[in-house]
Amino acid sequence: MKNCENQIILFDLIQKETPNMALVDTVSDILNISNDASYRRIRGETLLSFEEAIKLCHEFQISIDSFANVNRKNKIQCDYVPLDLNNKADYFSYIKSISDIIETVRKAPESEIILSTVDVTLFNVFLYRELTSFQLFTWHKSMLGYAADFETFVKENDEQLIALYENIAKNYQLIPSTEIWTENTVDIFLRFLNFHYETGAFKGEKLPLLLCEQMLDLINNLHDWAEKGTKGSKEVPFQLYANETDIANTFVLFKMKEKTNCLIKLFTINGLNVSDEQFCRETENWLNNSIKRATLISGASERERFRFFNAKKQKIRHLIEKIQS
Repeated sequence: MKNCENQIILFDLIQKETPNMALVDTVSDILNISNDASYRRIRGETLLSFEEAIKLCHEFQISIDSFANVNRKNKIQCDYVPLDLNNKADYFSYIKSISDIIETVRKAPESEIILSTVDVTLFNVFLYRELTSFQLFTWHKSMLGYAADFETFVKENDEQLIALYENIAKNYQLIPSTEIWTENTVDIFLRFLNFHYETGAFKGEKLPLLLCEQMLDLINNLHDWAEKGTKGSKEVPFQLYANETDIANTFVLFKMKEKTNCLIKLFTINGLNVSDEQFCRETENWLNNSIKRATLISGASERERFRFFNAKKQKIRHLIEKIQS
């Protein structure tokens, strides 16, 4: 049985990935074997062949390296999906995978999100159609050289994708979260909006002003959450911290009872998904240390909270005045 220790761990991982599926039936279907043969492999009485192990790992997106003790110094494995927004099927699959991940986190007991962010998180942005489109538009312009204006881009919105965006945002509101923002968290959005406005990416003032109004509404919602210490209509625990120094990157830690995943944001809408245990542990330690050095905005002094959010609102209003003038 000792020789099957890794095999048993593999099946435990598969069961955690698919808690609502009958493991025996699933393994039988994938390996094309009888239920009895499936039972023997799950219990460790029969060794998996190499090809069988590969099939299972491929099906459930589990790295086989960890079971082969491939521990190269200073190297970890991560998941990354190259995106081409011109390939709608590929992009839809990517967003669907993100939606599935956050839904899994929501359903997991004792789950939470811990994050630090350099700009407004997509979890918040996804509730606003035009803001979401603008994030995609900036990515499209910088990565693919998109030539049309923003109004044209908005008309190309896919209703199925919008439903997924909304599902991600709603599930986020049902997961307790601890978040670290900075004084400059809205600056990236404002710089992009100002740049694209000045370079003629909009036909007029209507949509740039709408984007500013939506960002103001987003910040007002966040202010309300911080004041109550809860988010969303279900009043899920929410803690917001202000970091006085700029954060180097956006890290999102999905903590569940059985496992932890870390998402490192890349290129506005994409990211690296890391499940390496040591990396996630070090990231959590870094986040916790950052929290100790930050100022609690949720439930803290009303004066500090007002100052923090008012600074962001003033920046947005300043851009509104610039566009209107």
